[in-house]
Amino acid sequence: MYSCLWVDHKNENAPALLAAQIQRLLARKAIKRRLRRHPLIFLCIGTPKIPGDCLGPLVGTLLQSHIQYHVYGTLAHPVHALNLKETIRHIHHCHPGAVIIAIDAAIGSGSQNGFLTVQKGALKPGIGLGKRLPHIGHIQITGVFRQLYGANAVYQMARYSLCIARALRRGLAAGENPGISPYEM
Repeated sequence: MYSCLWVDHKNENAPALLAAQIQRLLARKAIKRRLRRHPLIFLCIGTPKIPGDCLGPLVGTLLQSHIQYHVYGTLAHPVHALNLKETIRHIHHCHPGAVIIAIDAAIGSGSQNGFLTVQKGALKPGIGLGKRLPHIGHIQITGVFRQLYGANAVYQMARYSLCIARALRRGLAAGENPGISPYEM
């Protein structure tokens, strides 16, 4: 029921499919109960210095101006391997009990390239590059890349980020999630 959803970013229904999965995950009893008392946080991981790894900051920047939730990780203030632990400590200190949606780019095979995923559970950032970073989040969203550099990565990044941002805005729009209201900043 809550398995990983894989959607091709070229699918015209991708934002709607992603939004529906996000709504299902946010409607789970444990998450819904937690959201009554605690904020929803978006942790958008990556660095603008690498074309295929700036998905998180790009989505964070797009979300920041359109939703009323806390967003960590933007193009201006990215969250990456060097400051992830510090950012997680800050989130836990300032927003104890928060529900976290973690967003990051992922390295995949040629057949996985071009897909966006949404699933419950903690994101494991850096695993595709062999990094040992803390796992984080209650829900994870990834955009799968075959390579982090090159023109294709730049093109995919633009498509992925818009698709994810649309899905999140749609999935979190007022009235679409009974019992889940924006946490005022």
